[in-house]
Amino acid sequence: MNVLRTLSHHAARRPGALLWFSPRRFECKKKKTEECRNPITPCDVAFMEPDKKTCFDMRNVTLERASQHHGRMISSFLNNQHWPREPTVTSLYLPPDSRYLQVLSDKYAYSGDRLIALEKNDRTDERRLIGVAVANKIFPWMANELEEWGHSTTDKAERHRMFFQAHCYRHPNLFKKYKVDYIWDIEVLCTASEVSGHGVCSLLLRHMLEEGVDARHPLAQVTATSTYLAAACEHSGMKKEWSMEYQDFVDSAGQRAFYPRKPHTSVNIYVQKFKPKAFYCT
Repeated sequence: MNVLRTLSHHAARRPGALLWFSPRRFECKKKKTEECRNPITPCDVAFMEPDKKTCFDMRNVTLERASQHHGRMISSFLNNQHWPREPTVTSLYLPPDSRYLQVLSDKYAYSGDRLIALEKNDRTDERRLIGVAVANKIFPWMANELEEWGHSTTDKAERHRMFFQAHCYRHPNLFKKYKVDYIWDIEVLCTASEVSGHGVCSLLLRHMLEEGVDARHPLAQVTATSTYLAAACEHSGMKKEWSMEYQDFVDSAGQRAFYPRKPHTSVNIYVQKFKPKAFYCT
């Protein structure tokens, strides 16, 4: 019993630790059998530490427009945070060192309308990148261009993704429905895995839509390839225009192309129609 009290005392001194004893040590009541005389060994006690969560405060997050000197930081962030969790990439088993993904990373890092989220460390005054949003204009002829690139590549996974992107451009028919010459497409909207679920993605999306209004774009679009991104679009008040199950997208041979993990089972396209601002002459 002295050993038991000692172990309980040490366990209580560790915050969050759960103490567990083997039940076989207390099966006998009054009979002093050989098994009950054995002292409690360290193998009979298990300490389970609780999961450590990131200490995150939204008040330390600042948003700013990215410039050219942020290019390398954005490219590294996409390679480490975005592509390994993007359903259209992981379900095709594209390798991390894919030349196709590197070209896309360089494109999003140095071109387009880019907005980054930075978290400040109060102790060191350093800021780290925790979120990226990138938007570009898309035109009706881009779907045909993507299909031409898909036919010219020899990699099957890259070809499937190009055809999928062209299908998402053409099939909703948003150019004719809204009678616009181009669509402002928010192509990248991702956050660091350790801050997911804290509202950083919704914050980036809301500020991107505000910039779309200021820039007088006619229509904004988000292709939500994941369930989490779709929830952020719903929370921001965007309108759902088109949806497709991943299992319904097949290749030229009729075989299913994507095998994403749950809960990412469909792709959804959300839009936001911008009202033109009036000019007043003074």
